[in-house]
Amino acid sequence: MHKSMNTYELTVVIPDGDEKNKERLVKVVADFAKKVKGEVNKQESWGAKHLAYLIKKLAIGKYEHFVLSLDSAQQVVLDKTLRMDESILRYMFVKVS
Repeated sequence: MHKSMNTYELTVVIPDGDEKNKERLVKVVADFAKKVKGEVNKQESWGAKHLAYLIKKLAIGKYEHFVLSLDSAQQVVLDKTLRMDESILRYMFVKVS
């Protein structure tokens, strides 16, 4: 891992029951990391969980979790990419210290 890389945890909530959307999301994140010479260190499916409140009239969402090594400038680019994706209900980046 290059010394300017930071480690981030990314958790994404997508609509439950949409397996193609999940596969597309995993591919988008993996392809982005590869393109910018970053790395997906870990990817987990946390499964479907009840949401605390309705999001887009949905009560259940599927959680996908990633641990990524990215340059901080590239994290901003991925953040903007995810923000534009209408199939994502919510997402959160956390920088691991």
